Amino acid sequence: MNINEQLENFLADLGVEMEYNQHEQRDQYDDDTSVPEVSIFQASRDHYGVFYRLDIIDSMPQLRVMVPVEQGAVKMEMYLVHMSSRSQFNALFAGVAKYQGSPIFEKGRDATMQHLLYAVAETMKQLFWAGDLNTMSFPPEIDVCRIL
Repeated sequence: MNINEQLENFLADLGVEMEYNQHEQRDQYDDDTSVPEVSIFQASRDHYGVFYRLDIIDSMPQLRVMVPVEQGAVKMEMYLVHMSSRSQFNALFAGVAKYQGSPIFEKGRDATMQHLLYAVAETMKQLFWAGDLNTMSFPPEIDVCRIL
């Protein structure tokens, strides 16, 4: 079960049902075989009450942004942020994941992936906050989907 299904099940136990608008492709983000290769949680330094989850899933960086809100039973919104498919960042992650290196490189691969994820996540955060949550318009370098 992937992170989106886990969240959906958790919320269902609380009586909350996920809604997907007509523009969202639920299956695009829900894949039982998608297990995070790396997962990191962070509290925002710049936005009070905001938390981030950074993941590498299928060799692609993902950022989930949890934003507190005043309305609704859960009192939060969650957004899934990907780098645009036009971005070279995605190829970088896939390349590092597939590279067959020396034993020393192999030993340090996880640390390398974490550092890459931190760097790309900082870019995704800046691009996300430069966008407009009300109109769901964001810079073209990222794709954003509201998942909660």
